Amino acid sequence: MNVYISYFYNIRFFPKNLIPISTAVYDPKWYHDFKSNDYAFRDKRGIINGLRAHILSPYKIENAECHNCKSNKDTSICSFIKQYHDYIFSLNFNDVYNWLLKVSHKFNDSDICLIVYEKPDNPCSERSTLIEWFKCNNLELKEFSKPL
Repeated sequence: MNVYISYFYNIRFFPKNLIPISTAVYDPKWYHDFKSNDYAFRDKRGIINGLRAHILSPYKIENAECHNCKSNKDTSICSFIKQYHDYIFSLNFNDVYNWLLKVSHKFNDSDICLIVYEKPDNPCSERSTLIEWFKCNNLELKEFSKPL
């Protein structure tokens, strides 16, 4: 199983063997077919939508302030990023990875793509923390890039 990372817009370019799993606090309504947040379905191309990794979501982070990291590119002053980093690194990686493996096996050993809300050029995102966490656990979290 390969594990990728991307954002919601790119799901439209996913191959059928790539399963998006949201890590966002709030998903776009279309990701759940305009139904409840626990609704999963196959879109018209056969791509699974609606799966969530609640454990990787920053929903538990409270009172964090973002200091406009996007414009000044300095995430060291962002309490959101710091708190998310501390939270993710407190998790048991093997438990999370084994859950991802179960999802992969459920859908014919498909690859997994963790979905964050922000684009890759936004430094104030959980993306960099997730990439670092996977790397510290000897796995590369690759950025999904759409086929040319």
